[in-house]
Amino acid sequence: MSSQTTISPVFQTTLAAEAVRALGLRPGMILSQTVEGNRLILEPLHDVDSLAGSLGTGRAPVSVEKMKQGAQAAIAQAGRKALRVAR
Repeated sequence: MSSQTTISPVFQTTLAAEAVRALGLRPGMILSQTVEGNRLILEPLHDVDSLAGSLGTGRAPVSVEKMKQGAQAAIAQAGRKALRVAR
């Protein structure tokens, strides 16, 4: 698919309806902008909600409290390691 668009005086442009439908774009989605040579490449960055279920159901969900405990343990371990290295 190929289409053309015009840049407005405030540097805005309109996406072709075909591209919007083909990529499943929605208002509020974030697009990554990459410049390669003289090309501007726009790629949708998928939000967390759109990725729901993509990791499968092989594991039981972890509570926020359990995540906090794991993070605190990892920080404490890193702190102890840093103290050993500093000696």
